[in-house]
Amino acid sequence: MPNVQPVMKIQNLTWLGIVFATALTSSLSSTAFDETLAPRNDAEVAQRVEQLRQKYAPYLRSLPEPLTIRSRTPIDSTWVSKYEVEDTEDPVRPPAPQWFGKKYDDSQWEATTVPEWRYRRASSRKPVSCILWYRTDFAASLPKKEERVFLVFAGVDWEAEVWLNGKRLGSHSVYYEPFRFDVTDHLKKNNTLAVRLIDGPVYGEPAAYWSLFPVVKAEDTRYVRDKAKSIGGYQVGDLHIGSGYGIHREVYLETTGTACVTDIYARGDVANEQASVKIHFDAAEADELTLRTEIIPENFEGQSYETTISHQASGGEGSVTLAVPMPAAQTWSPNAPNLYRCRVTIQREGQAIDAKDVLFGYRSFGMVSMDNPIKGLQAGTFLLNGEPIYLRGTNVQGMNALWYWGENDKLMELMLMLKAANFNAVRSCQHVQYPEVRELQDRLGIMSQQDQGSRYPKLGEQVWPELVKAAGALARVCYNNPGVVLVSHANETAFSTPAEWIEATLREDPDRIIKPVCGKPHGGSVMPPTRRSLYELPDEMWANVIEDFHPYWGWYGFIGQLQEVAFVFPPDRLVTAGEYGAEALDSYETMSTRYPSHWEPTPPRDADTLWGHVQVKKADKKQIAGFRGRAPVNLGEYIEASQIYQADVLSQTTKSCRLSPRRIAGYFQFHYVDVIAANWPKSIVSHDLSTKKGYFAMAQINQPLVPIPKITTQGEAMELWIANDLNQSFSGHQLRWAVRAGEELLTEGEKSVEIPAIKAIQVNTVSLTAVAAETELITVSTSLHDAAGTEISRYSQEFYLTAWRNK
Repeated sequence: MPNVQPVMKIQNLTWLGIVFATALTSSLSSTAFDETLAPRNDAEVAQRVEQLRQKYAPYLRSLPEPLTIRSRTPIDSTWVSKYEVEDTEDPVRPPAPQWFGKKYDDSQWEATTVPEWRYRRASSRKPVSCILWYRTDFAASLPKKEERVFLVFAGVDWEAEVWLNGKRLGSHSVYYEPFRFDVTDHLKKNNTLAVRLIDGPVYGEPAAYWSLFPVVKAEDTRYVRDKAKSIGGYQVGDLHIGSGYGIHREVYLETTGTACVTDIYARGDVANEQASVKIHFDAAEADELTLRTEIIPENFEGQSYETTISHQASGGEGSVTLAVPMPAAQTWSPNAPNLYRCRVTIQREGQAIDAKDVLFGYRSFGMVSMDNPIKGLQAGTFLLNGEPIYLRGTNVQGMNALWYWGENDKLMELMLMLKAANFNAVRSCQHVQYPEVRELQDRLGIMSQQDQGSRYPKLGEQVWPELVKAAGALARVCYNNPGVVLVSHANETAFSTPAEWIEATLREDPDRIIKPVCGKPHGGSVMPPTRRSLYELPDEMWANVIEDFHPYWGWYGFIGQLQEVAFVFPPDRLVTAGEYGAEALDSYETMSTRYPSHWEPTPPRDADTLWGHVQVKKADKKQIAGFRGRAPVNLGEYIEASQIYQADVLSQTTKSCRLSPRRIAGYFQFHYVDVIAANWPKSIVSHDLSTKKGYFAMAQINQPLVPIPKITTQGEAMELWIANDLNQSFSGHQLRWAVRAGEELLTEGEKSVEIPAIKAIQVNTVSLTAVAAETELITVSTSLHDAAGTEISRYSQEFYLTAWRNK
């Protein structure tokens, strides 16, 4: 039997080099509801962010002693590049030219740097297909007798063929998965490395519109680690093509022992109080190995666990799976994101020859289904550690760029602002986040949906094999992240039989919940109430599959009819709303002081013009609805109208998600923040971290327990609802409401309410027939108070009654 014993190692480190001066022992004298009370202005956001900074500071620690047994040597020499194919529609891949030889003359190639990520400036949204070569010369120390050396690529977009000193090492595709080659027998004191990079849909890349980094019009369409040298001269206007390429992460040599750990996949089994640990290793020859597995608290002080086994390894790659008992283990959750470090050490004759570790969370995530029914819960309900959980999410793009540029303070601030607005989840819209970004989300208790984001079903012959391969890669890279609760492989496209890529995912991670296509249907489409599904799948797959739609009413449809931006969704099982929203211009201060200096000067506030690339047009129904029946006539008014309209659309659509009689399983508003100055402003936070009205609308509706007013279709009455996402009922609470027109109080009231767990209920109806016909605007305020009279939730919304009374 494996030997299991407690281990304790404590050393205080920091996450990504960020130093937190806050005392780790500090605590807040606030209740759980103080932490979710919606902020109403920027001052309250700042206060809430500081509270969250204190609360989560301990979870950013790394307590175990760092590993030192391996060594890394970066290949940071001078690189050169040359296009073999610059842009093509021809799906036939040409044979590789002889550009990989050690003596090949590359003196006329273009000098470049690695890491880098490029994209081609184009007049359309169509991705480019190309083949680009990289070459570099580097010096290296030769390995010792008991050492092996691996050439490691942390990320290449999309496919790489690799040669070292003229010897072909192999190939790899999928931009977010690291890969490596054993070069122990190929390394020389002076080396030549050649990489043939192959990219684009005609060569099989399942590209999507949004990608690794923001794609904008620029004079220099290139991202490097130095922000000042990235996307130089980027301009106003929508490009939105979403496909790029390059060796975008580090390249290095890693020295290990002759037997080494290649991968560790650790997952908590909460129901059985144990962890399942799958260890992959590579032995240069047949060997008797001792594998010591330690599970150590990463960011909290507590019990550790250790298992030691002997294993007879044959030469080459192998794997072994262990069940490690973890009695009294601390679970991972959004409010307490406890992490463990799983460390595997290979020993030979009592000496450590190699080691590797990964972070993971002791948690389970599943879904109610026909195979896993739970009384009182509908199929499609998500379960975190066996308890129902509702996803209140937002779409994010560009977080990779912030990490890439070392803007960790800004990245942290944005994540804390996200939590301040009561979001508990993000969708990494049509791209996969860097492991460092996923780790920060894990440490802050933020759940996520990671997207592959493919979009080219018409190129099935080329794309399909790569999409299936990517499905397995996505499952592997996200396996250990406790915050990653969903994965998706395509966006707003026509794939209807995704069984093959679902199978590829489940082979790597049988527990994973999958959205095959995020946004099917898309726009103003309505899911058919009589059909079981839009997918053709075997029955056994539905235990791991949830469907998703993108209800863009109010942006693409029903413009100006705010009462129509609501829906009742009657599927056979719960689904998610993966995108919805509307545009909102940045504030005038952001435009005039925070836009790039090389952009044209921002027009005066009173100029009759729009600024930037927007779908909103002058005096259209969106603008009139946002400006409450009047047509805005200058830039300042266009800004105000767009922000009001965005807040209205978000409020109404999210209400529909929260109050639907058959509640959906979660939602992801589109989208959270622009990390660079907006070229198509759909966010609720601008690139300078300034908030828009939509941010505060979402902060309110995101409260896990919230009193929601809903105007009836004709505007004759107001329904009062309470949405409770918590697996806890509440008794003896008081609901209070008030309706005002300007400063005039029209009606108010109070009612005692009993609130059931994980349910939305209508608790009252208030007549509005006495509100004068000429009254266009009313403000409804609701609040919920506990038995002691303490306010635990609040909601306030301005209603443009004309939109309800005049269909």
